Amino acid sequence: MSNYLFESDEEFKFFMGNTLAYNNMQNMVSKLVSFIKPQYMVEFGSGSGATSIRLAKENPQTSIVAVDLREKMVGIGADKSSKNKIKNVTFVNGDLTKLGNFNLKNASLILMMYSFRYIADPVQNKYDFLKDLYDHMSKGSYVIIGETFIDENASKQTIRKQLEDRYYNNSKDIYWANLKGLSKEDVMNALTIQSKHRETTKEQIELGVNRDGIYYISREWMFENAPKIGFEIVLGERLNSLSDTIFVLKK
Repeated sequence: MSNYLFESDEEFKFFMGNTLAYNNMQNMVSKLVSFIKPQYMVEFGSGSGATSIRLAKENPQTSIVAVDLREKMVGIGADKSSKNKIKNVTFVNGDLTKLGNFNLKNASLILMMYSFRYIADPVQNKYDFLKDLYDHMSKGSYVIIGETFIDENASKQTIRKQLEDRYYNNSKDIYWANLKGLSKEDVMNALTIQSKHRETTKEQIELGVNRDGIYYISREWMFENAPKIGFEIVLGERLNSLSDTIFVLKK
């Protein structure tokens, strides 16, 4: 399995789409986008397109470019938007670390949901990415980063416990999302899906703990470094007890 948790729309719904953490994150991003009212925005790490398509529906005046490194996911997003006759979102195959390939000067908003973690170590790379992003943006534009953050200077044991708690909570959400009724068959089916989710995400925990394809940072790091680059931190609040946080940065 790759460091990406899902490789199809079905896997996305199974692993993330039915979790309270993801839905709360998406709901809050939706509110923020409605407040900012961008004419043009870019989502980096758009995956199967769930968020970009939702935002396109809710904001028909906004032109959205959804970028993902995986051609397969770009195709899935494009197919979904075409089937739903959504014309204000375009799916593009691209690498978020190569910002010169994108027209960001005209973007009022850049969005990253659970994708900042994939900028590889050393952590300086994340600083360099934000600095490059700042340089490519226009004054007054926004960046929204929704991500899971780890504790400052946490040990591997502490990080593992945090991620285990996160995925345990997600697995409970998966169970309730798949429980269709109270028959023995319904209950066993929900338990089977929950068990499969837990087994599969064990590898994701180890990738995050060992910084092998998934590279978490602390909220303190963001609070310290974003202003050094020049960003104003408009928002930096936790969404839940699992350290999922939304940062809103403004140039």
